[in-house]
Amino acid sequence: MEKIKNDINTGQQIFDNVPNIIQPDWAGLVLSRFDQFLEKVPDEIIELYEIIDDSERWRDAHKQFSKIRNLTLKNNNPQFEIYLLLAECIAKITYNSSGLPAPFDSDSGFYIPSLALKFSDTLSNKYLNEEVKATILIFNKNKEVNNKLAKDLIIHKKIDDILWNDWDPIGINGSSPRDEYSVYVAGLFKLKKENADRMKIGKRLLELETNSMGMNGNLDNCLIVADKILNVLKLEFKTLYN
Repeated sequence: MEKIKNDINTGQQIFDNVPNIIQPDWAGLVLSRFDQFLEKVPDEIIELYEIIDDSERWRDAHKQFSKIRNLTLKNNNPQFEIYLLLAECIAKITYNSSGLPAPFDSDSGFYIPSLALKFSDTLSNKYLNEEVKATILIFNKNKEVNNKLAKDLIIHKKIDDILWNDWDPIGINGSSPRDEYSVYVAGLFKLKKENADRMKIGKRLLELETNSMGMNGNLDNCLIVADKILNVLKLEFKTLYN
């Protein structure tokens, strides 16, 4: 990891492995690793996520960069500055992906791996460090994928995030290895590809809670999680095929 943090050429290799159409999604995933570790995610970052989620809005990332830059200029916390610089780079590469004139520096994405790992170090959480590294290197482990397969990787990762952050029936979020619910992601993704509705996905989550984990289960909560999963899939397929 020290090489990633300190060698810009390594950052370039990592960024170049990310398919162009997926770069904003990948970068947004990297940034979102820190959401639960912040007292409050700045509104400017939440707005950036919303821009990333809709390729038709990637052009708006130019103005969003300016908003985030204003935060950086007002900030007096050296550690938080790393996070804001990371967000700036992500806004830059998101605008660049729009294909519009006057792009930001072409090397903006090369700094994302380094900044993410450096900010992770400031939070002193070994599970976070592992998750940040795994997210950064997701396309190094899955090289030469086409756009559809690359998008599927992003969707799988986002579903995994929802299971970890919003579902978490065992209540281990933040205190255990990050892959506790990863085994269920493929099955839930398959349900959606079969046009399953929120009730079918919710009942599958409930079944996992009760039969696989021996919990009491809560259908209402499972339906809320199902809605989040369906919303991710709707946004991601829109971005891929527009």
